[in-house]
Amino acid sequence: MVDLDRRGLLAAGVVLVAWTSGAARAVATDAPGLAFVYEAIVTLEPTVEIGRTPIGTRRRVPITGGHFAGPHIRGKVLGGGADWQLQRADNWTVIEADYMMQADDGALIHVRNAGLTNSRVPDAPQPYLRTVPSFEAPVGPHDWLNQAIFIGTIGAPPPDAPRPAVRIRVYRVT
Repeated sequence: MVDLDRRGLLAAGVVLVAWTSGAARAVATDAPGLAFVYEAIVTLEPTVEIGRTPIGTRRRVPITGGHFAGPHIRGKVLGGGADWQLQRADNWTVIEADYMMQADDGALIHVRNAGLTNSRVPDAPQPYLRTVPSFEAPVGPHDWLNQAIFIGTIGAPPPDAPRPAVRIRVYRVT
């Protein structure tokens, strides 16, 4: 059994107070921020209605191409990917996109973008469409994509974009 005298208990208390004060300060000042990574215009084929399944209504939206650009990366979206959507019983839709991008230097980057939208919810008070993209980039100039958490938004493309298409904006959580 440890025998602590008054000085030992006092010292332990000072250390505990200092540690908890520092932890509280770190939590209070450690709020995440966002840094813009890129904007993509992704071209699509028309939605394919798969139909009702035991867990909801399934849709597939083929990805045909596009382009992306940001402060540290730019390139093209390759065709062949797809956005698999599952409309749940509450009319919210789960999004699971899987596709490839090619940076201007030729690097191939695998993208998986999972999200949630209320775009099919009747009388939704405000639109909600947020995603969490994850990347698998080769070791090299773009491997910073492997080393962070990202969030994204999906919205209407600019007026001059080909149709159908979507605008995806991606931000790194800092």
